[in-house]
Amino acid sequence: MKQFTLIFLSIIMTFTSIDTYEYDFGRGKDGEDWWVINDGVMGGLSRGKAQMKENSLYFSGTISLENNGGFTSFRAPYERMDLSPYTRMEVRYRSTGRTCAISLDQSTRFWLPNHKLKLPLSEEWNVVQISLDELNEYRMGRRTGRQMTREKASKVIRIGIITDSKDAGEFTFEIDYIKFS
Repeated sequence: MKQFTLIFLSIIMTFTSIDTYEYDFGRGKDGEDWWVINDGVMGGLSRGKAQMKENSLYFSGTISLENNGGFTSFRAPYERMDLSPYTRMEVRYRSTGRTCAISLDQSTRFWLPNHKLKLPLSEEWNVVQISLDELNEYRMGRRTGRQMTREKASKVIRIGIITDSKDAGEFTFEIDYIKFS
């Protein structure tokens, strides 16, 4: 009977954990192991910085187009994330200056396609929900015309926040959570 109870509890825990997958930058302090990647890796001069606040993560900086620049990002460490059990993504954020996007990478090679959710500027807290199969695929910042599939969702290896407006100037992006359900 004891073995049956353990198996049953394991099954319940598995189903419970599949309901949602969340990065909680506020109370959960997810993002403490993320890092800023500026366009300096390609010679650019943009600057970004991130700091944990009491109930959010605050990402800010300056985008420069000089020296082939144009972006800054804040990214999670590489890890295998099978997002195929989920159908929706929800993001709570606010932003000023330049638009940002949530990026889902399937490769460590930056020139291979990834999927993005572009987020409109919003000085007030905003919640955006999207079906995962509506996420657009991009290659080197250009839309390919394809969307996310369950197969691609099963191969996500990193999630991040990246500036997306391709114009110079200052920006702020504050995020509470990213939730998959």
